[in-house]
Amino acid sequence: MNQIVRLHRDDNLRRDTVEPVRSAAPDSAEATLARGHLWLRFPKTLEAEFAADTLEPRRRLLVSCALLGCLGVVLGSGNVNDATPEIAALVWQLVWVWMALAMAGLLATWLSPTRVRQGWHAEFITTLLGTAMSLLVIWMATASRADTAITHSAMAAIPVMYSCIAARLRFYWSLTSALITFGAYVLFVKGFTPDQAQMATGLRHLMAMSFAFGLLANYAFEHRERRNWLLRRVEQHQRDALLQTSAQLQLLSIQDPLTGLNNRRQFDVTLQEAIDQATWEQTPLALLAIDVDFFKRYNDSHGHPAGDTCLIEIARVLAIQAKIHGGSAARLGGEEFAIILPDHAPDQAQHAGESVCNAVAALRMPHRDSTVADHVTISAGLANWQAEPRDTPQCLQDRADRALYRAKAEGRNKVCAEQACNQADNAPVHLASPMPTERLAGPVDDQAEADEERCQETLEGHFLSLRFPEPLESAYIEHNAEPRRKQLALTALLGLLIFNISAILNRAMFGDIQDSVLDFQVWVSAWILLLTTFIWFTPRPLWREALYSLSTATVALVSTWVFSKSQLTSTLSYSVCLMLIPMFSGVAARQPFWFTCVPSVITSLAVALMLKPVGPVQEIVYGDNLFMIVNNMVYTLILAYTLEHGLRKEWLLARIDGIQRDALLAASQRLKALSVVDPLTGICNRRQFEDDLDRIWGECLDDQRPLGMLIIDVDHFKLYNDKLGHLAGDECLKLVAALISKTAQADKGIAARLGGEEFGVLLPGGSLNEALKLAERIRLTISQACIAHDYAPSRHVTVSIGVASLIPQDGMDRISLFATADKALYEAKRTGRNKVLGPSLSEAGHHRRVNRSADVA
Repeated sequence: MNQIVRLHRDDNLRRDTVEPVRSAAPDSAEATLARGHLWLRFPKTLEAEFAADTLEPRRRLLVSCALLGCLGVVLGSGNVNDATPEIAALVWQLVWVWMALAMAGLLATWLSPTRVRQGWHAEFITTLLGTAMSLLVIWMATASRADTAITHSAMAAIPVMYSCIAARLRFYWSLTSALITFGAYVLFVKGFTPDQAQMATGLRHLMAMSFAFGLLANYAFEHRERRNWLLRRVEQHQRDALLQTSAQLQLLSIQDPLTGLNNRRQFDVTLQEAIDQATWEQTPLALLAIDVDFFKRYNDSHGHPAGDTCLIEIARVLAIQAKIHGGSAARLGGEEFAIILPDHAPDQAQHAGESVCNAVAALRMPHRDSTVADHVTISAGLANWQAEPRDTPQCLQDRADRALYRAKAEGRNKVCAEQACNQADNAPVHLASPMPTERLAGPVDDQAEADEERCQETLEGHFLSLRFPEPLESAYIEHNAEPRRKQLALTALLGLLIFNISAILNRAMFGDIQDSVLDFQVWVSAWILLLTTFIWFTPRPLWREALYSLSTATVALVSTWVFSKSQLTSTLSYSVCLMLIPMFSGVAARQPFWFTCVPSVITSLAVALMLKPVGPVQEIVYGDNLFMIVNNMVYTLILAYTLEHGLRKEWLLARIDGIQRDALLAASQRLKALSVVDPLTGICNRRQFEDDLDRIWGECLDDQRPLGMLIIDVDHFKLYNDKLGHLAGDECLKLVAALISKTAQADKGIAARLGGEEFGVLLPGGSLNEALKLAERIRLTISQACIAHDYAPSRHVTVSIGVASLIPQDGMDRISLFATADKALYEAKRTGRNKVLGPSLSEAGHHRRVNRSADVA
């Protein structure tokens, strides 16, 4: 008869769902994250999704910041009358026009219909208004000849800093505003006197550094936002894939690989749950034990492939019948099945059993060696759960098993019920499990679960004080310790370089300061270098942050003291550069918020207390500078708070995702192990055997090595089961499987249970002679174990083994190897059992001819 490929019916689905993830598409989130997004742009589709996801949060942020910006304009324009007296009236008119346009833009952004909203609308309006205000300030410096108009022109940097830090515009919008503002300043603000030209040059340098810091912070904001969005997206994809894989593996771990019914492992769990439910709710429960009549004869005469097809059809009918009667069906092994029938009283269970027998008989599958009928039939044993303390799941199964054998003894193709349990008196007391019962994929890591719960609670609490509860805070600090150590040391050296170069380039602006006073800057540099050494070697992360914050505050204090020694307006004008010191701490060094507060507050207080303006002009300049420094302090603290809050949130989310991903991976690994292990014997199951055969076949094909296969069958096992019961048969199979696996492993063979009492062994690189020797060792090992079998001629358990070996060739089907070994097995059984046989001479010659033909081709 035609050979049927021995693949279980879910084979294709399983390979698709468990195979490794293919390479990500070039425009996917995974690929984009892998190659980076330095240009702050995603592929077109991804960019559109990012814009849609961030549209509403961005719109709310920009509207809120618009109100803050309008307030800043009003406050910043407070000394327009003194700074530019000859054009003050016109300036105020332009300011109010700007305010009207700003309010109109704010209302348009807030009230625009949802269907027409685009991400760039609010960005464009904010950029336009901010750049317009900067250009207005620049125009004031060109339209007024007062020295204070030049010093006031430093205010042109505030709208750009507002766009970069407070509003956090998209980087390219902020860059556009900064370039337009800086270009206009360079082109138009020249000054009308040498002193004004000198102040304009110094402010130009200051503006360049301010814009550099602002754009650096703005780039960091958007880059982190985009990265976090990608991370969330990738992690969601990974989690969905893991959940899908876990679900598939969960299904595979509880399914019989041939029939798709629940396997023995899941049957035990389902039976225990049904018993718990019946015990708690005081409802009836029945169990049907089912066996295919004369299935051994069917296999012997029709072959194992046909037997597999028979079992698949029977399983399909049992699954349908179980569903009709509200129960669940399982394959326990070989031709043994069971159906659990909750809420079935004895008479209902009897009727259900008869329906099952009739449904299988209705298939009319031919069985020429059955003495019951000319088609396949089943026998069933029925046992009912006894609601008494000493009944157990094992006792229930034993009663159903004995009822099954009574049905077989009485002529088969029927259902028999067994009421008494001889073992009940000695059985352990059964107590129902706590309700409700909930099965888990595997053991739960209590510590990981507690850690995840702690992270979730902290995330929901928003951690506004920028501190986590212990031990999360310690873990967060420890996680960032090494990167922070390197970053602080590097930025300290970079800050020193910028500090000294700036002082050298602008030395002319404070010409009345003595060199001996400027020497203090050299000492400050030496002090910072010393602190940098301490920062590098200090073991405690918080001490490093404190030392860096202290050194930054020291620079601010010394620089303010140096500027206070000058009486020049140009020096006072240049003192606005002090606002860059705390900004460097927040932007470049990325110090935590509370450590950034120290240099920010000290700088503002030092300017307010140590700088003493002389005359009305310097009073105006001093007022502008103090406003800008305080304004910048606010922006710096907003920046530091936002960066640290975002960093802490990212760390929390990453930690939660890591814990969940580890849990899912662990569950998937446990379930995968369950899905490829036979639940009764603990060795590989048929599913894993076929996967291994596919893999090793390909390897041997590539290397042109032989592949050996052994098909093993326990002799007279049907008699063993019939006389001693299925539970004793299960124990016998466990012993046989352990002996086969141990002996095969010694020769680097791979053993598996193929079903019932049939086992298989793959021998990579094994020639026919080597495979025959391994088979003989396995036969002797089992025979010498002397497992009692009183109903076999040898009085102990023996096995018959069919052996085959070939070198795989292109175009050759792997089933040919199995068919050859299977045929040799049947010949061994036909000629007396307890022996090892290889392929017949004709088959061996055929394989040699196939190999030679492949070589010639």
